[in-house]
Formats: sequence, C-alpha cells, structure tokens
Amino acid sequence: MQAKIEEILSSYGKGQDVLDYVASAAGKRLRPSLVFLTLDLCGGTRYQEAVDCAAGAELVHMASLVHDDIIDHSELRRGQMTVHRRFGTQAAVLAGDHLFAAAFYLFALSTNQRVSQVMTTVIQAMCAGEINQLFAPATEERDYLDYVHKKTACLIGGCCRLGAILSDLDNVEGRRLQEFGENIGFAFQLTDDVLDYRGVDEEMGKERGRDFAEKVWTLPTIRAFKRGLIPYNWFTRDFESIRTVLEDSGILDEVWQVAARYVQKAKWGLERFPDSISKAELRGLSDKLLARQS
Repeated sequence: MQAKIEEILSSYGKGQDVLDYVASAAGKRLRPSLVFLTLDLCGGTRYQEAVDCAAGAELVHMASLVHDDIIDHSELRRGQMTVHRRFGTQAAVLAGDHLFAAAFYLFALSTNQRVSQVMTTVIQAMCAGEINQLFAPATEERDYLDYVHKKTACLIGGCCRLGAILSDLDNVEGRRLQEFGENIGFAFQLTDDVLDYRGVDEEMGKERGRDFAEKVWTLPTIRAFKRGLIPYNWFTRDFESIRTVLEDSGILDEVWQVAARYVQKAKWGLERFPDSISKAELRGLSDKLLARQS
C-alpha cells in the first residue's frame, strides 16, 4: 500500500517536496489496516482493489489532518512541524486538495460504485462536522458526540464498510462492520481527549495539552463545566490547574470508561462473524485503544 501512495503522490519540482513531507509524517495506518482486515473477515479476494481503497482512505485521513492543522493553527504534528508551518498556508491547502483528489481517483478504480458513494458521504460528513464546530463549538455532550461521529468515527466506519463492499456483502455485514468501525472511532477520540490532559508527548505523537492550548471543548471539559467545576472560559486558566480539576474530580476516569464501553460495543459487533485470524486481530486492535498511556 505504501508503494501505491508513493506512486499516486508523484509530482514535479517543489510540489514533490511538499507531498514527500506530508507522507513522511504518516501515522500507524489504522484505517488501511481496517480495510484489509474486514476484507479478510468477509472472505473477500479482491486484494488489488483493497490496496487502492486502503491507500485512498489513508490519503483522505492525511488530507483532513493537513487542513485541520491550518484551521487549528497547530505547530506540530507527530513530532514534526506541520505542513502549513513548513511550507506556508497556501501550499498546505493545495497539498490537502491534492490528497483528496488522489483519493477519489483511487476509489473510482473500484469495480463497485458503492466505494465512491460511501467515501463521498464520509467526506461530506467530515467537512460538515468541521464547519459546524468552527462556527458553533459543541459545549453539550450530545452535540460533541455528534461532532466526534463526523470528525473521526464516520471515516473509520467507512473503512470497515469497504471490506464488506469489496466482498459483495454490503448489506447486513456492511452495516455491522460500519458500526464496529464507528464504535472504534468514538473510543479512539475519547481516549485522545483524556490523553491530552494525562498522556505522554512521546507516546501520543503530539503536544500534550494541545486541546487546551487551542481552546477545544472535549468531553472532559464539557462534563466539568456542566458540573460547575470549571468556568465557561476555562481556557484562560493555566493548563495544570484545569488538568488537576479533571483528574481529581474523576472526570478523566469517567471519560475513559465511556471509551471502554464503545470498545465493548465494537467487540460485540464482531460476534456474528465466524472465528478467524482477522476477527482476532480486529478484537485485539480494539483492546489496544485502552492499552494506550493512561
């Protein structure tokens, strides 16, 4: 799959420098792994199409991060300077656009048009979520979880559904796998919310306290505000004082348990599938979310 990404991101001149820099900051490839694992879980054999789809899903994720960093004025991403800080905002916007276009090209190669339909719906939801959050940041738990669904869970759910689509099982199995992925997405984001106040920089691959510095409402701060533990303008206080409130009140532990419930729901969603190596790996992947630095 890495070879496919390098192939599709080939360019000329300075543009290649930007695209190479984006690719060098790649993460753990969670989304591509889910495409391959769910394909195997469903007994699919269209491996080359899965390579294209997995690469496309990763490109969508990379593009969203490039654009998110611009919006959030972020300085670092996975320990290195963000694209807009390294090459400028204009280059970063164009690089993100290039990644999205490359992803759609790869999705269009599939013999099943449902691939493009599902991923287009996913990207629309991601963009809608970010627009809503930009103009009206969620300060209610229900609204925040809706934002998490659009920002994180729907792409992970879409990646899982691709495995079923490529196996020609996009009915009951497709919906189950999409729900599995969405539950994983919720758990991933909520553990991230906790680790922003509790985690270790080196383990997370990003600055500790980044949500605080960017004045981002997450489930811990929403719950603390609703209980009168922190003021509405909590971001004007110092990081350590807010972190102490969230820790001592037990709110960080509470949110971690919410994430654990999403992990359990995800694992329950796999029970109707026959036992296999891929099923065991998907269950293991779910458990790893709760084994992160806490």
